[in-house]
Amino acid sequence: MKKLEIRELHIKIIFVGMVLVLIAVLIPLFAIGHYNFESVDDVGYANSAEIVWEETHSALKVFARQLSYAKEYWSSWQGTFAAEWFVTSMMGIFIKDAYYVGTYLSLGGFVLSELFLFMVILRKVLGSDTFRAGIISIGVVCMQVLLVPVPAEAFYWFCGAVLYTVVHNEAAVLIALLILLYQNPRKLWKRILLFSGIALLTILVSGGTYVTLIAMLLIYFFTTVWYWYRKNSNRWLATVGMVLYLVGFLLNVLAPGNQRRLSTTDAADISAIKAILLSLKEAAFYVAGNTIFPCVILALLFLPLFVHIVKQKKYKYPFPALVTLISFGVFAAQFTPTIYTLGITGAGRIQNLYRWTFYIWLYGNELYWTGWFLRRFDWLKKETNENDADKSSYLLPGWIAGGLLLCFTLYVWGGDTLTTLSAVDSLRRGEAQTYYAEYQERLSVLEDDSVKDVRFKPYTYYPYLLYFGDITDDPEDWVNYTVASYYGKDSVVLVEE
Repeated sequence: MKKLEIRELHIKIIFVGMVLVLIAVLIPLFAIGHYNFESVDDVGYANSAEIVWEETHSALKVFARQLSYAKEYWSSWQGTFAAEWFVTSMMGIFIKDAYYVGTYLSLGGFVLSELFLFMVILRKVLGSDTFRAGIISIGVVCMQVLLVPVPAEAFYWFCGAVLYTVVHNEAAVLIALLILLYQNPRKLWKRILLFSGIALLTILVSGGTYVTLIAMLLIYFFTTVWYWYRKNSNRWLATVGMVLYLVGFLLNVLAPGNQRRLSTTDAADISAIKAILLSLKEAAFYVAGNTIFPCVILALLFLPLFVHIVKQKKYKYPFPALVTLISFGVFAAQFTPTIYTLGITGAGRIQNLYRWTFYIWLYGNELYWTGWFLRRFDWLKKETNENDADKSSYLLPGWIAGGLLLCFTLYVWGGDTLTTLSAVDSLRRGEAQTYYAEYQERLSVLEDDSVKDVRFKPYTYYPYLLYFGDITDDPEDWVNYTVASYYGKDSVVLVEE
């Protein structure tokens, strides 16, 4: 009995340590966000909403005005009506004086939504205790944040971050709410509240970006089928949500603007079947190429936690190969939209989505196969039960040693591109501060009505996390033209010293 108490004490210590690690990972990332400012698409996206905000300072009027903007965008350029409505509304309010809010929306929302989803799955579905669920959830989130491929587009470029990261966040919360509704809350007001959240998020995600859109369609479908298979009392509510998602999905993909946009770009001449096959191929290569040593170390650290969790319920974890194939299909479906339209796997903000969902796929499958293995081989299950107490004293030292090894391998694989390390270095060296100060100097010139032809020198530093794009030496470049139009200038040009 005493050894079991020691094991639980170790678990609590590890949990507290993981919370401290998460805080240490996030603080520099939020801090550097305060030295960020608008660039590239931002000024064009914010223009119409900003005018309303400056005139009224009413968030409701801004959101109302952007409904017409979203409709125009849907007709002329792209079907992502809900995402465009939300991002342009938020940018109009915050882009000038509080650009860093984009980081809080994207990064803060990402961490909270992922933790919420993981905790719901581990606690409500698998019966885990809070501490083990928290350790696993924080571990995955830290990997997602530290190794994000293009952090500028994930958390700092307002336009891209809100369009892609926030839609991903919304989808994570939507899945969690569908799971909670499946749990059959007894009180009517809880069901009404849950379904209201599901309906709102269904509209937002179905009107969002296509990588998340297509994966969520499959998840929604399988979830609804499961509701009916298990004869859940809320199956009709799930079906209504699925129908609502299909309506939004069709409005999105069949928007007139999609065809107009494709006609102005080098669209790929690929059939739907070929695009699906190429998506499966790309996803397989992605899994093979991104299962790096840090991922393996974290998987080993998770293993004793998974063993404990899967023993809490008598679920048999059947057909693990089928579960892996289906989940791989959902993962691969994310590659299809850009392959089908452009013949490529997508820009940095899309690569970020692949990385985040890859970790969910990887560790989710590890947990499921662990459950199947323990149920399949009764001798292993019995041996594990008998030796749990004896091995408990090794848990904390093992996690400390594994954690140190994980940090080392993360540095070897990520180096200066580890998001938190990059933020700390940039702040310590004054790069972010100088970058922001030079932008303020530019801004004073741009807001000077007496200057019509503006010439800027390049920034001294281009912080890895913050820099996304700049004007060029060509006054006809679309970025230069947009900035000039936004600030009422005849021309804006970058001049090399």
